[in-house]
Amino acid sequence: MTIIRTLALFGFGVSAYLVWMKLTGQITSVVGCGGEGGCSNVLGSQWSQWVLIPVSVVSACFYLGLIVLSYKVSKSILTMAAFLLIMAAAWFMGLQVFVIKSFCPWCFTTHLIGLFTAGAIFWKARAPFKPTFIMGPLLLMTLLILGQIYGPKPKSYAFTSEAGIEKREEVKAHNEGKGRVVDFKDATGRVVKTYRLGSVPLIGSPDAKHILVKYFDYTCQSCRTMEKDLAVLMQTYPGQVAVIVLPTPLNRACNPYVSAGNDHEHACELARLGLAVWRAQPESFEAAHEILFQRPSHSEFSARAELHEIIEVEKLEEALKDPWIENVLKSNLEDYRALSSKKMEMPKLMIRGNKTMHGLALSKEKFLKMIAKEFQL
Repeated sequence: MTIIRTLALFGFGVSAYLVWMKLTGQITSVVGCGGEGGCSNVLGSQWSQWVLIPVSVVSACFYLGLIVLSYKVSKSILTMAAFLLIMAAAWFMGLQVFVIKSFCPWCFTTHLIGLFTAGAIFWKARAPFKPTFIMGPLLLMTLLILGQIYGPKPKSYAFTSEAGIEKREEVKAHNEGKGRVVDFKDATGRVVKTYRLGSVPLIGSPDAKHILVKYFDYTCQSCRTMEKDLAVLMQTYPGQVAVIVLPTPLNRACNPYVSAGNDHEHACELARLGLAVWRAQPESFEAAHEILFQRPSHSEFSARAELHEIIEVEKLEEALKDPWIENVLKSNLEDYRALSSKKMEMPKLMIRGNKTMHGLALSKEKFLKMIAKEFQL
C-alpha cells in the first residue's frame, strides 16, 4: 500500500497548491480573454467549482481521505475509489479539451496522479469485480456533474474603480476633431477620461443619454458574447444607450502589455481593419464590426475579402495608412494597461465614472438587469 499512499500524497500536494492559488486570489472566476494562461482559464471557469466549493478542495480532501482509509478500509472500498478517480479524470480532462479549450498543467498533473493511483489500487487490491464498483462511483460523479451544471455558479465578472486611467496630454486620439464630448468622472468629480463621439467608433445613437465604452479584441470569444449582450441592451432601450467600441488587440506584436503565451492570432490586423473602416466610411462600420467578429475568427486575408464587399479596396487601403489608426491603438492599449492593474481579463466595459466591468455576466438577462440598475432604466 506504500505506493498508493505516496501517489495520494502527491495528489494531495498538487490539489492543496491549487486551493492556495484560489484562496489567495491568484486565480478568480472572471470569464474573459487575456488572463494569466491556461490554469487561469480552467480554474476560473464554472467547472472549477461544485456548488461554489472549488473542486480542488474536493480533490485534496479525497486524496487525504484515501491515505487515511488505505490503512483500514477493505479492498472493495479502495477499488471503488479507483474507479471514481478514473471517472473524475475523464470528466475534467474532457472539459479542458472540449469545453474550456484551455490546458492547465497543474490540473492535468492532478488527474494523471489519479490515474496512476487507480492503477496502483487495481494492482494491489485485486478485488473480485462487483457491480457496486461501478455504480457507487457513477452515482457520485452524477451528483458532481449535476451540481456543476445546475448548482449555483461563481460570479463571472468583477467591478473595479481604476485610479490609473486618466487624461494623458500626450495621447489625444480619443478626444480630437468634432462631435459630442463624453466625460467620465471619479467620485470626487475629477475627469478621468474624455471621449469625443466624432472621433471614436460608436455603435448606436450619438445622442444617447448613456454611453458605455467597451475595450475588446475581435478574436476573443468572450468579447463576442458581450457584443451580443450589448446589442440586446440597445434593442431593449432604443436610443437610450450607445457603446464606444475600442479594439484592443491581445497580441504582443502590437500590445506590449499582453502576457507571454497569450497572443491571439490576427488580433492586431483585425483591429486596424475595423478602425480603418470607421475612419474611411463610418456609415459602414457596424457591418464591418459584425464581419470582424464572425466565427471562426478571420485571418487578415479573409477579413479583407469580406470587407471589400462593403468598402472599396482603394478606400480601405488608403485609410490603413492614416497615422490616426496607430494613435488610437496606442491610446486603447494605454487604457488597457491602466484598466488591467487589478483584472487582466477582456472584455472591459467602462460604465460610468471610473467604474469598469471585467468579464461577462452569467447570462444576457443578468447583464441587462445589472446595466438597467446602474443607469436606472
